[in-house]
Amino acid sequence: MDRGTQIRLQPDAIPHPGEMVQEYLELNGWSQRDLARRTDLAPKTISEICNGKAPITPPTALAFERVFRRPAHLWLNFQRRYDEAQARARESERFFEWSDWLKKFPLKEMRERNFAIPEGASDMDAVLNFFGVSSPESWRTVWNAYSVAYRQTHAFKIREESVAAWVREVEIQARAFPLRNYDEHLFVASLPKLRNLSRRRVDEEMMGALQDMCASFGVAVIIVPELPNTGISGCARWLTDTKALVGLTLRYKTDDQLWFTLFHEFGHILLHRSKKSFVLDNAAEDLTDRVVDPEMQKFESEANQFSSDTLVPPIELSEFLRKKEFTSDSIYAFAEHIGVGPGIVVGRLQHDNILKPHQGNAFKQTLKWATKKEG
Repeated sequence: MDRGTQIRLQPDAIPHPGEMVQEYLELNGWSQRDLARRTDLAPKTISEICNGKAPITPPTALAFERVFRRPAHLWLNFQRRYDEAQARARESERFFEWSDWLKKFPLKEMRERNFAIPEGASDMDAVLNFFGVSSPESWRTVWNAYSVAYRQTHAFKIREESVAAWVREVEIQARAFPLRNYDEHLFVASLPKLRNLSRRRVDEEMMGALQDMCASFGVAVIIVPELPNTGISGCARWLTDTKALVGLTLRYKTDDQLWFTLFHEFGHILLHRSKKSFVLDNAAEDLTDRVVDPEMQKFESEANQFSSDTLVPPIELSEFLRKKEFTSDSIYAFAEHIGVGPGIVVGRLQHDNILKPHQGNAFKQTLKWATKKEG
């Protein structure tokens, strides 16, 4: 028996409170007409209650309190439990109609990646609770209200439900993160310190320092594993008028790409707040920089330029390129000079076709999610 079946059988165990009324009548040796006389209720009302056709209302519960010497809240609780059970039974019938919708969500992968999926519930209840909605229709209404601006809309096949699940997990984690109100001046002033963090190894300690620094100027930085059929590298959005969010994955699997994506999302927050309040950066399966959506081309180009120029300032890069010396020692020295990790310099040189894709990768840190066994 699956969990969904268990949920559907539970309401049958909750009796109508009329059965309790009938038991008290038998205990006292009264008829339904006797109870009608004692409560000043119509015999028809008593009959309908005893036969499960009418509810116990607050005035009736007060009358029963005096006649049966059992508190009104007891009778009202019987009625409430019965009403809730009946509502769940009716909803369980609707679950069958919603099963096709449920199948569109990668629930297995969400659980494997430790998404905030409620335990001990049916799959349907788990997904509805996760999104904080009551039905597929309300989910659609909420999701449409996000007004997501996609980097690419038809470069490859994405599953909207998987994208929504990733976005929701990022949101859940961000809302639990203590943030100060957004301070753009402090944000801009903190960029050099944020760049400097790229010299450190990406681990929990470094990420904690990064998150704390960003939280101080009102930006939550959250990393959540990518789900299948999403192609997400990151997103930038506003949770409220005074709190912003950057969500990241490890899709590109190296630290230089993580830092580039982070500063790309910073660019969206700083440059595009009034134009696009929620930008989701998804890329084609071949991981190219193509932007299919023409409307997004300008915003993506600006965010890319912001990230590139902030991480590797153009003037310093130009001077470095003039020397035409791209050895491990020179790359490391240049990275130290501008205050970033050497993997970022390598990534930039590879992107500009100055280094080949296999050159300099020893400076990069490979990133992966720890398995449950690994912790």
